[in-house]
Amino acid sequence: WILSEPIGVPGSRRTALLADPAGAPFGVWQSLGMPGAEVFDVPGSLTWPELATREWDGAKEFYGSVFGWTADDQPMGPINYTTWHLDGRPVAGMMPMIGDDWGDLQPHWMVYFAVSDTDAVADGAQRLEGLVSVPPTDLTRGRFAVLTDPQGAFFSILGATPP
Repeated sequence: WILSEPIGVPGSRRTALLADPAGAPFGVWQSLGMPGAEVFDVPGSLTWPELATREWDGAKEFYGSVFGWTADDQPMGPINYTTWHLDGRPVAGMMPMIGDDWGDLQPHWMVYFAVSDTDAVADGAQRLEGLVSVPPTDLTRGRFAVLTDPQGAFFSILGATPP
């Protein structure tokens, strides 16, 4: 689905907003001179994009066809987590929306930003009138939290697990 026709910003980029067959919106970017995510996995930058969907088989087919990604499923507790690869490098993940915890939340892409201290950033967000939607929690990859900014946009942060 096309949510926003491709538009160009002269000397910068062409971009469009789309949705996958399950309804998860995402954007595409074609650089016309303006760099994209050149800084990655350092505090304050993007560290991981992740799709949450109930249609994981369809998502594998769709994103594989659109972007040439290959899916690698790995057990993560009671579910299989998918890591998508492009040319042998991990580029994104997919979390199946299984169980009641997801409620009526729609399929979506979640961006994770790298932080030095997950707890401190979550506390700071609250002081700035943001919300902590999912409190700091330890995962295999590190300590994460889901935050909501004062305008209602949600995103995740990921830092090292405290000793």
